[in-house]
Parts: sequence; structure tokens; C-alpha cells
Amino acid sequence: MRIGVVVFIAAFMLSACVHLDINKTISALNKIQPGDSQEVVFEALGPPDLRNDISDQRFVAYYQTKAGDSSDAPLTAALCTPIAFENGQVAAVGGDLAEGWAREEEARIRQAAIAETERRQAEMAEAAAQRAKVARQEKIEALENEVKPVPGGNAALNLKIYRQLLALDPYNSRYQKKVAFYEDRLANQKKAQQERAIRSAKAQRRQAWEQAREGRNKQLRQYTGNGIAEMAVHDMGNGSLYVWVKNVSRQIITTHPDNFTLMDSENNVVKGEISDSLDSVLEPGSISHGKIEYSREIEPKELIFQNRESGRISKSFQ
Repeated sequence: MRIGVVVFIAAFMLSACVHLDINKTISALNKIQPGDSQEVVFEALGPPDLRNDISDQRFVAYYQTKAGDSSDAPLTAALCTPIAFENGQVAAVGGDLAEGWAREEEARIRQAAIAETERRQAEMAEAAAQRAKVARQEKIEALENEVKPVPGGNAALNLKIYRQLLALDPYNSRYQKKVAFYEDRLANQKKAQQERAIRSAKAQRRQAWEQAREGRNKQLRQYTGNGIAEMAVHDMGNGSLYVWVKNVSRQIITTHPDNFTLMDSENNVVKGEISDSLDSVLEPGSISHGKIEYSREIEPKELIFQNRESGRISKSFQ
């Protein structure tokens, strides 16, 4: 019986002490105002019963202002009055800013992480750009050294290298001028090469033509015609023909330089000089003869003799 009484009295005394401490805390809390320093608060109230650190600049201190259901029950924020501190000063008394501040801190951390990622990406991009710049400059220097010994007459190689340099440095006026210069030079070289090839081909054809002259003359020198007039031709080379026209009819015929037409291999009429000796009146069996001269570059295809009395006869050179 005595033990029970003693326990009851001890519990009563402890409860009385707790209520006394709570009343002191409430009294001190009523004097705390926003803007007070952390030092002032802790001096008046002592260290907090609970504390929630949100960040380096923000935390919430909890002071017990309500008694629990039992003396051995754990202390919770529900039994306390919160004081929010920001940058070492009271931001709010009685309002629990912990949840809102926690959300803000999470958002800040996320944003800081994003900013850090972007910063690192920017640093990596800058480093990559710097490496590319160095590599580009090294390539330019290598190409400059490569093009120095190239002769100016080698337009193709010069153009190739300067085009590479211009691709690396598009606004370099020197490279622009070099590319334009060697494009023009290369075009002229190709044109000259084509012209030489054409001249060479013509020379080869001409040589073949001259070499085949003897065989042609065997056929050309034989009189052929239409029963009224017959013609024979001798190719003397170098743009010169000797022509014979024979009257094989029983009537008188005439020949005149205007009666002769020389055609080239492309069926164009060839301009030339025709001997006046081909201006003749031919009795039956008589012959008119003379020279026809033209450019030595021309390959004759056909010689035509034609007038009213004789009709048309020709000699083919093919």
C-alpha cells in the first residue's frame, strides 16, 4: 500500500514538473518574434526538443508545448510548437514550414543537378570544340606544307589541296582566290589537252589518208562515167587533185570550173582553186584536164562533174 502511494506521488510530482517546464516554454515562445536571431532564441528557450534540418540555411526547431498521454510516450512534433529558422534568423513561429521547405529543397537539388549536368556538358562541348580547333589547325598546317612544293603547272593537285584548305577555312580569301585560279587553270589545261588530242587524231587520220593514197589512185585513175563523159582523178596529196574529163559521146560537150564540186567527209562543199584549163569545149574523144587545189587538212569524199550536156558523173575517194 505504501509503495503504491509512493509511485503515485512520484508520478504526480513528475507531471507537475513537466507542466511547469511547458508553461515556461510557452511564456518564452510568446516573446519570440520573426527576425530574432538563433542565438537569442536558444538563449531564451535552450536547445530544441526536436530539430528538422532542411538545408544549410534552413531548419525547424520544435519546443514541447503540450503534455503527452504518458510520461514514457515518445515526443513528437504534434506536441511541439515549431520555430522556423532561415539564415540564422526566425522566419516563422508556430507555423511548420518544414514540409514546404523540404519540397523547395528537393526542387533546388534537382535544379542544381540539372545545372551541374548542363555545366559538365558545356565543358565537354567546349573541350571537344577546342580539340577540333587544334586538329583543324594542325590539318591546315599539314596541307600548307604539302602544297608548298607542288609546281604551279600541276593544277589538279593544287586545286585538290586548296579545296581541302578552303573546306577547313571557308572565309579565307587567299584559299578562295587559289581555288578560283586553279579551277580556271585546270579547265584551260583540259581544254588544251582535248585540243591536242583532236589535233593528234586528225594527224593520225591524215597520215592514214596519205598512206592509203596510192591504193585510192589505182581506182581514181580509171575512167568511169555515164556514156557521155568519163572522169579520172589522181590524188597528188597535200590538197591537190589532177582531173581528166573525156568526151566518150558522139556530140560536143563542154567543161567549166563551175561544173566541178568537191565534197568532204562530212558532206560539206569544199572551197578550192580550179584550173582554168578545165574550161574547154570537147569534141568526141577529146580530153579536158587540170588541177583542183584545196586545204590539205580536208579529206575529200567525192568529186562531182555535172552540166547540161554531160549529165552527172562522180569519183568517190572512200
